[in-house]
Amino acid sequence: MKYPYYIRMAILLCVGAFAPIGIHHIVYKLWDVSVLRAAEITFLFCIPIAFWMASKINERWHDDRKD
Repeated sequence: MKYPYYIRMAILLCVGAFAPIGIHHIVYKLWDVSVLRAAEITFLFCIPIAFWMASKINERWHDDRKD
């Protein structure tokens, strides 16, 4: 089942907004590193998330054209 456009975009928005915050919090608290180092590690961990989001947006762009 394919969800409507607005639900898919809401999921992508939540992932894009809350995943980096959660990753940063986990890295900062559990690994006991500085805030700057945690931000650097978070940036590296968020690259696959950004790639996933871009691929999903691209799928949405091409899939909804035939509707």
